[in-house]
Amino acid sequence: MIGKAIATALVGVLLCAPAAFGFGAGAGGGVGIGAPMETLMPSPPGDVRASAGKDMATVSFKPPKTDGGSPVTAYTVTAYPGPIMVRSVRSPIVVKGLMSGVNYRFTVVASNVIGTGLASAPSNVVTPQ
Repeated sequence: MIGKAIATALVGVLLCAPAAFGFGAGAGGGVGIGAPMETLMPSPPGDVRASAGKDMATVSFKPPKTDGGSPVTAYTVTAYPGPIMVRSVRSPIVVKGLMSGVNYRFTVVASNVIGTGLASAPSNVVTPQ
Protein backbone atom coordinates (compact mmCIF):
# COMPACT_ATOMS: atom_id res chain seq x y z
CA MET A 1 0.00 0.00 0.00
CA ILE A 2 2.81 2.45 0.82
CA GLY A 3 4.52 1.65 -2.50
CA LYS A 4 1.39 2.55 -4.41
CA ALA A 5 1.05 5.85 -2.51
CA ILE A 6 4.67 6.77 -3.25
CA ALA A 7 4.25 5.89 -6.93
CA THR A 8 1.08 7.98 -7.13
CA ALA A 9 2.81 10.95 -5.46
CA LEU A 10 5.82 10.63 -7.77
CA VAL A 11 3.59 10.63 -10.87
CA GLY A 12 1.83 13.74 -9.54
CA VAL A 13 5.15 15.54 -9.00
CA LEU A 14 6.39 14.62 -12.48
CA LEU A 15 3.15 15.78 -14.07
CA CYS A 16 3.43 19.15 -12.31
CA ALA A 17 7.18 19.56 -12.87
CA PRO A 18 7.02 21.19 -16.30
CA ALA A 19 4.89 24.06 -14.98
CA ALA A 20 6.69 24.37 -11.67
CA PHE A 21 10.29 24.08 -12.85
CA GLY A 22 10.24 25.22 -16.48
CA PHE A 23 11.19 21.90 -18.09
CA GLY A 24 10.63 21.54 -21.81
CA ALA A 25 11.55 23.08 -25.11
CA GLY A 26 11.28 26.84 -25.48
CA ALA A 27 10.97 29.09 -28.48
CA GLY A 28 14.76 29.23 -28.67
CA GLY A 29 14.89 25.50 -29.37
CA GLY A 30 16.69 24.58 -26.16
CA VAL A 31 15.56 21.79 -23.89
CA GLY A 32 16.07 21.76 -20.15
CA ILE A 33 15.92 24.09 -17.19
CA GLY A 34 17.03 27.67 -17.35
CA ALA A 35 16.47 30.97 -19.05
CA PRO A 36 14.89 30.96 -22.51
CA MET A 37 17.47 31.53 -25.24
CA GLU A 38 15.91 34.88 -26.13
CA THR A 39 16.89 36.33 -22.74
CA LEU A 40 20.53 35.41 -23.37
CA MET A 41 20.72 37.35 -26.64
CA PRO A 42 20.96 41.14 -27.01
CA SER A 43 17.82 43.25 -27.16
CA PRO A 44 17.24 45.26 -30.36
CA PRO A 45 19.47 48.29 -30.98
CA GLY A 46 17.65 51.61 -30.63
CA ASP A 47 17.24 54.95 -32.36
CA VAL A 48 18.19 53.68 -35.84
CA ARG A 49 18.77 56.60 -38.20
CA ALA A 50 19.96 56.68 -41.79
CA SER A 51 21.42 59.38 -44.01
CA ALA A 52 21.87 59.02 -47.77
CA GLY A 53 24.94 59.60 -49.90
CA LYS A 54 25.98 58.67 -53.44
CA ASP A 55 24.84 55.05 -53.91
CA MET A 56 25.24 54.51 -50.15
CA ALA A 57 23.77 55.25 -46.74
CA THR A 58 25.23 55.70 -43.29
CA VAL A 59 23.22 53.96 -40.56
CA SER A 60 23.70 54.97 -36.94
CA PHE A 61 22.09 53.43 -33.84
CA LYS A 62 22.32 53.12 -30.08
CA PRO A 63 23.51 49.89 -28.45
CA PRO A 64 20.91 47.45 -27.12
CA LYS A 65 19.54 48.11 -23.63
CA THR A 66 20.63 44.61 -22.59
CA ASP A 67 23.35 42.37 -23.97
CA GLY A 68 21.90 39.12 -22.61
CA GLY A 69 24.80 38.70 -20.20
CA SER A 70 27.48 38.46 -22.91
CA PRO A 71 29.10 41.41 -24.69
CA VAL A 72 27.83 42.32 -28.15
CA THR A 73 30.30 40.99 -30.72
CA ALA A 74 28.75 42.36 -33.93
CA TYR A 75 25.97 44.42 -35.45
CA THR A 76 24.33 43.64 -38.79
CA VAL A 77 22.46 46.24 -40.84
CA THR A 78 19.92 45.01 -43.39
CA ALA A 79 18.67 47.24 -46.21
CA TYR A 80 15.05 47.06 -47.42
CA PRO A 81 14.59 46.52 -50.28
CA GLY A 82 17.56 44.20 -50.22
CA PRO A 83 19.16 41.85 -49.88
CA ILE A 84 22.10 43.96 -48.73
CA MET A 85 23.55 43.19 -45.29
CA VAL A 86 26.62 44.77 -43.71
CA ARG A 87 28.28 43.60 -40.50
CA SER A 88 30.43 45.70 -38.18
CA VAL A 89 31.43 46.02 -34.53
CA ARG A 90 30.16 49.58 -33.96
CA SER A 91 27.91 52.39 -35.11
CA PRO A 92 27.76 53.98 -37.64
CA ILE A 93 27.77 51.42 -40.44
CA VAL A 94 28.14 52.44 -44.10
CA VAL A 95 25.98 50.48 -46.53
CA LYS A 96 27.36 50.64 -50.08
CA GLY A 97 25.94 49.41 -53.38
CA LEU A 98 22.52 51.03 -53.07
CA MET A 99 20.63 52.10 -56.17
CA SER A 100 20.22 55.80 -56.86
CA GLY A 101 16.62 57.02 -56.63
CA VAL A 102 15.37 54.01 -54.63
CA ASN A 103 13.82 54.51 -51.17
CA TYR A 104 15.52 52.43 -48.46
CA ARG A 105 14.87 51.60 -44.81
CA PHE A 106 17.27 49.77 -42.53
CA THR A 107 17.09 47.52 -39.49
CA VAL A 108 19.90 46.52 -37.14
CA VAL A 109 20.44 43.35 -35.10
CA ALA A 110 23.01 42.79 -32.36
CA SER A 111 24.81 39.47 -31.85
CA ASN A 112 26.74 37.95 -28.96
CA VAL A 113 28.32 34.50 -28.43
CA ILE A 114 24.88 33.00 -27.74
CA GLY A 115 23.17 34.26 -30.91
CA THR A 116 21.48 37.15 -32.67
CA GLY A 117 18.73 39.19 -31.05
CA LEU A 118 15.61 40.66 -32.58
CA ALA A 119 15.74 43.37 -35.24
CA SER A 120 15.38 47.03 -34.39
CA ALA A 121 12.49 49.16 -35.50
CA PRO A 122 13.07 50.35 -39.09
CA SER A 123 15.02 53.53 -39.74
CA ASN A 124 13.73 56.60 -41.51
CA VAL A 125 13.44 56.35 -45.29
CA VAL A 126 16.40 57.61 -47.33
CA THR A 127 16.95 57.89 -51.08
CA PRO A 128 20.57 57.68 -52.29
CA GLN A 129 21.59 60.00 -55.18
